[in-house]
This record gives sequence, C-alpha cells and structure tokens, in this order.
Amino acid sequence: MKKITLILFLMVASIAFAQDQKTEYEKDAIELVKLSNNSVEVALEPIYSTLEETKREEFKKEIQPVLENMYQKFSKVYMEEFSHKDIKGILKFYDSELGKKLLDGQSEIMKKSMAIGQEFSMEVMPIYQKYIQN
Repeated sequence: MKKITLILFLMVASIAFAQDQKTEYEKDAIELVKLSNNSVEVALEPIYSTLEETKREEFKKEIQPVLENMYQKFSKVYMEEFSHKDIKGILKFYDSELGKKLLDGQSEIMKKSMAIGQEFSMEVMPIYQKYIQN
C-alpha cells in the first residue's frame, strides 16, 4: 500500500511539475511574441493616427484583450516550432546589445517593408489580372 501511495504521489508531483514548466514555457513564449511582434504596434499606427488623441488611449485599452489573445495564439505557434531552451536562447539574444539594436530597428524596418510590399503588389497586380482574364 505504501508503494502505491508513493507511486501516486510521484505521479501527481511530476504532473504538477510539468504543468509549472509549461506555464514558464508559455510565459517565455508570450514574452518572445511580444518582443518580436513589435510590428503589430507599427501596423496599428495608421489606425491610431485616425483617432482623436483623447480616444486613442481608450481604444488602445479596449483592444488590449484582443492583442493578448492574439499573443497567446502566436505563442502556441512559437512553442510548436521552438523548444523552451530555444525560446530562452532567443530571449537572451534579444537582451544582448545586438538583439536590442534589432528590436529597436524593427519598427522602421517594418514601415519600409510595408511600403515595399505595397509597391510590389501594385506591380504584380496587372500581371496577375492578365492571367486570370484569359
């Protein structure tokens, strides 16, 4: 009976430990998502700029749960692709001088990339339309 009790205790303890580990894994994944998805804020800037300044902060507060839900979903994708060790390594990189430089430059890179993407779409669309009309 003592052996069964001990085995059950060890199983419950290992499950609880695994859940704690997953929680830390998820927390780290969410942190990584937030750091590496600064582009979300950049993408929202045009929307923010259309709002009166007094309403802008209210809007940001109201969409926060939507953003948090999106970050949660993105974190699951990261967890499918990267181990916890990988995510910790990437976070460590982002904490380095070069990683911080990359993060600081992401907004500007994203703005410029979006402009290039729009230009690309404008160039490709007439070619695409030619093929769908025939």
